[in-house]
Amino acid sequence: MSEVRDEFRRGWRVVLAAGVGVGCGISLQQYVGSLFVKALQADLGWTRGQIAQAQGAALAALFVAPVLGWLIDKVGVRPVAMVSIGLLAAVYAMLAAMPPSLGAFYGLFALLVILGSGTGPIGYTRAVNTWFEKGRGLSLGLTLTGVSLVAALSAPLLNFVITHHGWRGGYAALAALSIFVALPTVLVALWERPRWLAKRGAAAGEIAAARQVAQVGLTAGQALKTGRFWILALAILLATAGLTGVISQLQPILTDQGLDARAAGWLVALLAVSVALGRIVVGWAVDRFWAPIPAAIALVLPALGVGLLATGHGQWPLAVLAVLLIGAAQGGEVDVAAFFVARYFGMRSYGAVYALIGVAISLGVPIGAIGFGALYDHDGGYGRALAIAAAGFVASGTLILLMGRYPQWDTPKETT
Repeated sequence: MSEVRDEFRRGWRVVLAAGVGVGCGISLQQYVGSLFVKALQADLGWTRGQIAQAQGAALAALFVAPVLGWLIDKVGVRPVAMVSIGLLAAVYAMLAAMPPSLGAFYGLFALLVILGSGTGPIGYTRAVNTWFEKGRGLSLGLTLTGVSLVAALSAPLLNFVITHHGWRGGYAALAALSIFVALPTVLVALWERPRWLAKRGAAAGEIAAARQVAQVGLTAGQALKTGRFWILALAILLATAGLTGVISQLQPILTDQGLDARAAGWLVALLAVSVALGRIVVGWAVDRFWAPIPAAIALVLPALGVGLLATGHGQWPLAVLAVLLIGAAQGGEVDVAAFFVARYFGMRSYGAVYALIGVAISLGVPIGAIGFGALYDHDGGYGRALAIAAAGFVASGTLILLMGRYPQWDTPKETT
């Protein structure tokens, strides 16, 4: 425990900065995107399926992620994140000013993914991983609660802005969040450990040891040849598809069952809170137990939540419980990817390997979001989509149990 305390003593600022950065980044769209659906539908006459097709832009990450991972490994997290934050804000501003054209909407969402990917977990988790080993799971969980906490705080406010100033005002608010909150925080406090030690003029031996720690593990090519990589990728794809589908349509699902828009907005905020709690609990657990067990539990629980959502018929207590259970999935999805990449493949090519796992996430997002929208348009309801999502959560949790024992890296000890 003393080692964990020492790690947090020296690395808490990086966890805080990474949490703010990822919370205000492109990942926030997954939580608050459903708040825009009915406003766009009412103002522009688009169907929910047409709006959901914008999530197909996530496929752009198939091409961006490998380059981004390589760039982060080569030049560092901080410069990539700062440039991407500015570009993300610019695209949000363009969304706020866009013409009433589906083509423009889809094109800008593609730009959002291409230019804003550097604000996602890939870089921020690399920075945190360089500061932590014994407390890696908890530190990653705390970092990624940034998205949950920012979503919990911003969802009711964003709902208010959209209600009174329309969807254009909502996108403008997201742009301001990037520029005035994320950018200065990352500028001041986000550092990878070897670069921080060099900046502080630490002893040459300490810097060399930190750099060695950051270079143990497999190359991206070696990781691709392992069965573990493909097990992890498939588990993450299934979880992402189910989670994105449910969350992207969460407000319409709830309001269709009789809840008013205000109540649904608060449940979106509750989802973010439940994700934050799940991440902390799962992060703590993977540091103390064989990580696939708590990860599998976190991935399977949302299947129960989806079942309650499908059968709750707008009853407030059941809706609350459903949202809490669905939120647990985030503690076993992005967090699992970050922890498992570092633990099973090492830090040598962390950015590149995580980016390749990110391809699975990029496939899961449009599969889930477009699938839910299309099934709603076809069926006139969400029943079949929710059933498929529940099956995917169970399969994901089962797969993660096949990851096997941790590899034993020859990691040099660092001085503190």
